[in-house]
Amino acid sequence: MPSNTTFAKALIVMALLEGISLLSFVYPAISLPLLLVAAVATFFMSLRKLEWGIYILFGELFLGSRGHLLEHGFLSLRLVVFLAVFVAWIVSRIKNQESRIKELQTVIHNSKFIILYALLLLVIGLGVVNGYFRGSGLANIFNDANGYLYLAILPAVLAGIRTQEAVAKLFKILGAAVVIIAVKTLILFVWFTYGLGGVATLYHWVLDQDIGEITGVVGSASRIFMQSQFYALVGLFVFGLLTLPLPLPSGGGDEEEDSSPLVGEVGWGGKWLVVAAAIFSVIMSLSRSFWLGGIVGAVFAAAMLLFYFRVSWKRFAKFAAVLILIAGAEVSIFVAVSKTAGQSETVGSRLENPVSEAAGGARLLLLPELLEQIKQSPIVGKGFGREVTYSSYLPDRVTADNPEGKITSFAFEWGYLDTILKIGLAGTLVYLLFIAKVFGDGWSKFQVPGFKFQILGLLSGLVALVILNITTPYLNHPLGIGYLMLSLVAFKNYE
Repeated sequence: MPSNTTFAKALIVMALLEGISLLSFVYPAISLPLLLVAAVATFFMSLRKLEWGIYILFGELFLGSRGHLLEHGFLSLRLVVFLAVFVAWIVSRIKNQESRIKELQTVIHNSKFIILYALLLLVIGLGVVNGYFRGSGLANIFNDANGYLYLAILPAVLAGIRTQEAVAKLFKILGAAVVIIAVKTLILFVWFTYGLGGVATLYHWVLDQDIGEITGVVGSASRIFMQSQFYALVGLFVFGLLTLPLPLPSGGGDEEEDSSPLVGEVGWGGKWLVVAAAIFSVIMSLSRSFWLGGIVGAVFAAAMLLFYFRVSWKRFAKFAAVLILIAGAEVSIFVAVSKTAGQSETVGSRLENPVSEAAGGARLLLLPELLEQIKQSPIVGKGFGREVTYSSYLPDRVTADNPEGKITSFAFEWGYLDTILKIGLAGTLVYLLFIAKVFGDGWSKFQVPGFKFQILGLLSGLVALVILNITTPYLNHPLGIGYLMLSLVAFKNYE
């Protein structure tokens, strides 16, 4: 694989961060000093060059699942990085009048986007106020709405990433994260499947640090799901389409290659490594939501290639065949390992009727209760922190004192219904218009030479995000919001 400084450095830093996270879990006393070091270092790097802080912000986001790779009390790595970058941006804007003038010019030039962004922040704020006056507890309101607070960092992202080369570095950091996520998924799968030493420590590290979920019995094939695998899903589109060995036909009959800054910098071997790692992580997640989002995103990408870019069927078939062969080989390895250790959850088991499966059945039992609550205030919603009680019948919930496995929560897996309940149909419409504006910005840049495949990859990932949010909420979380910001800042720089 050709040498690439950003990609290689990101791989090393992320691997070290995973090791430090595990070490801080085993020795909790070092967590607070490490968080303070991370906060101070991120602040001064962002103050010196905001672009550096944005790289750190997205690097943590790509890798960190719920953001607790390091934590001490209410402090988490994601929180301290967010605050450090945000405060550094504010300080730099106060000190640098020229930057403020340039940003004002940008705001005037993109007035429609600014109006939508302001409206979105407004409806989020109204959702907080509405929840408070409807009696939701302050703790519930904060924990429910804090994911949306990530939207506040968007102006800093747009201010820090202003060149195509900077965007390319963000994608190389994403590629490194996808590889580390796959390696981590593989290590956890092997460790639990064969019950290797220290398995209890790893299990509690993954659960207690909110890194993901592990299901199955030690000594049999386990399901390894991490929220960060979402970036493997969207990374598959971003990097997968860049491996497409196809020239694009131009209107004049000549041929042009996609020559965006990312092409050639990670190297073809590096891109295929990221693609294989992304496919592996998505398969191993055993997430039906990921698979559904991936399928719809792939259909969108295929339709665009064949009917918009008019790629020949023969060339497209060769490209698709390579991806299918990679996926088939990885599924075969997974199945073989599962059989040697005794099967638990497998790819085949996740293709069964979700209604007959406990978690899928519980999700359907929640649906009527959620809809009933929405009907009571459909336009403005009931505010953040609103709780709903429903019978789940999940084995781990059913007890002698709770025979129906009742659950009371303010967080729901029906992503769009969760949003409608909290900020109403009016607020949800504003959010969807904001997402549509991001999509439209990308679509309008298809005419810019050299970025067609990269833009198509981002848009396909956005389609996948919109679909998977139906049953697995990501658009109310920094992970999904971060992808919107990543796409937007890329489109803004593709001129």
